[in-house]
Amino acid sequence: MCHEEGSTPPLMGKKAPRFKAWHKPLLVGLLGVALVSGAILQASHLAAQTASEQSQTSAENATLEGPRLAPGIGCQRFPLRQPLPDWDEGGSLFVHDLDGDGRFEFVITSPRHIGAYDHSGRLLWMRHNIKFFDYAAHPSAIAGDMDTDGHQEVAYLTPDDEICIVDGVTGQTDTILSDVGKPRAMAIANLRGQGDREILLQYSQTHIRAITADNGTELWDTDEYRGIEHSPLRQADLDGDGRDEVAGASIIDDDGTKMNSWDLGDTYRSMDSIVIADIIPGLPLEVALAEQRGANSHTVVVNPDRIVFRSLNPWNWEDPDKLAVGEFDAQRPGLEIFNRSSGGDGNAPRGRKEPYRYEEAPWVLDSQGNLISKYYVNDNKPPWWTGHGLEEVCRIDWDGDDTDEIVAKERHTNGAGAIVDPITGKFRVIFPAQAVIIYAADIRGDYREEVIIVDESGEVKIFKNSQANHNPHKSPYWTQQHYRRQKQNWNYYSP
Repeated sequence: MCHEEGSTPPLMGKKAPRFKAWHKPLLVGLLGVALVSGAILQASHLAAQTASEQSQTSAENATLEGPRLAPGIGCQRFPLRQPLPDWDEGGSLFVHDLDGDGRFEFVITSPRHIGAYDHSGRLLWMRHNIKFFDYAAHPSAIAGDMDTDGHQEVAYLTPDDEICIVDGVTGQTDTILSDVGKPRAMAIANLRGQGDREILLQYSQTHIRAITADNGTELWDTDEYRGIEHSPLRQADLDGDGRDEVAGASIIDDDGTKMNSWDLGDTYRSMDSIVIADIIPGLPLEVALAEQRGANSHTVVVNPDRIVFRSLNPWNWEDPDKLAVGEFDAQRPGLEIFNRSSGGDGNAPRGRKEPYRYEEAPWVLDSQGNLISKYYVNDNKPPWWTGHGLEEVCRIDWDGDDTDEIVAKERHTNGAGAIVDPITGKFRVIFPAQAVIIYAADIRGDYREEVIIVDESGEVKIFKNSQANHNPHKSPYWTQQHYRRQKQNWNYYSP
């Protein structure tokens, strides 16, 4: 499955459930079907996976055919020294340059644990007192140079509702911030133009507060925010003034005042996903939002100045649900928006029994909100891939050409990962795994992004495109401030 890069056996806690908590009742109803068909599906899956593990070339994806198959896939892996992230209890990961050497470390959270690993997977430190945010698969930690001493810190909430700030390399406590209330989430921010010296605290969908990271002094407090239901606040420099704004169904400026005059009404109460991107080229950046309102579900794109568009779902009744934004069609102006679909709530699924019970029917919009394509994931997936579709979907630049792809894992199970063409739904590359978490970021520094999987086996696996980079002069994604922000502040609904 991976190149051997260290054979130390993993130290695992309990395994994450292969099905999400809300999905467990379905197991009873499907038990009879599963007993008959499970062995067949598993055998098919294992056969394809075993064949794929025999080579680290494009033969690794021999079950698929497509023009973007990588000629070689390398894989680094290292063992977790903590329990696995768990759907019910929490946990996730992000990457960050903790020691300033230009290489990325891994910050990984799991029940009661937060750990930092260097770029090779060596454990740097571990703490055992983290409290998770109220959002599925969020790392529940932040990182930055919070005291401008030239060193990176990591911060997280404790069960005592304190913010614990530790040295990014050693894990030693730097600061404890008390009297912060009971925030549901927090994010690093640059609100005064002095670097990442502030922390945004979110208490509800409407209430956020900004404090200094060095001593917890309050900068401002507002109830004018309109966050979305299933994802925490998102922050980025939307207008290019060198300071962060808070994005959502309203936009809060760096000084805590409301920027927008437009109003989306109460739609924020049932929104699923949020992405910040340069959809219409040039400042300000746009914010894409996914409504969850049955037949009246729209994909909404706004910026501080205006509502750019509201595009009704093309299936009569289907939620956009999860969004990914990227250069999915280089021939079109601006960026395109992939809408995963809810996969079971609307009218798009072609049946109410397996394999259609949770069938996903994605669609893609152009930068003006016009429909480019729509399709069924089940019409393009490998035979062994779950009929429930994709989850933890995010944009990725895997092969270095002018067109982005999406990466995702099997939905409702700890399964394989894949690179998928978002416009056609064709599977391009398969990553054999039992992925608990899947994540994408450029950790090699060549602007192409790697696929990082926390595997059910207790290992972290980093899949990388070993093909020569034919466009080495493209700017690294880490130079984009909104990229850096969203690679740290993400969750299941908004990867």
